[in-house]
Amino acid sequence: MGPSSDQIERQIVEMRGSMESKIVELRERSERRIRRVKRTALIVGGAGAVVGVALVGAFVIYRLTRPVTVQERARRIVPRGVTRGLRKAGKNARGRIPPMRLYIGDRQVGEERPVTRWETIAVRAAQAAGTAAAGAIASRVMAGMTEAMRGRLSSQPPDER
Repeated sequence: MGPSSDQIERQIVEMRGSMESKIVELRERSERRIRRVKRTALIVGGAGAVVGVALVGAFVIYRLTRPVTVQERARRIVPRGVTRGLRKAGKNARGRIPPMRLYIGDRQVGEERPVTRWETIAVRAAQAAGTAAAGAIASRVMAGMTEAMRGRLSSQPPDER
């Protein structure tokens, strides 16, 4: 026949005893691993904080010791409203003006190198004229914006300036 109920009960008690010791050992191992992981996380976090502070300090030192750029000087001098107006005008102009190509004779300027001196002179004259026209337009736009800003400031009561 099979084993008696007393034998089965003894085997169950023995099995429970051996399993209990294994469970206790596994718990102790997991607690040690958790402590080790916590310690590692603290070390990594501390090192990250040190590196972050060092980087911020280096950036601050760099900003304080380097010379001021022309763009930063201009930004300090020109009022914000003027720069916003220029950006807005530039965006509007880009949307309305189609791209243009300059042709002299049958050739597009920039694709082929001019063959003769006269063509070179004509291309340079066209470039100079375009640059002069753009400068004149920019000057008029700036003068108009400056005048508009002055008009706004003079129309405001003295306590709002």
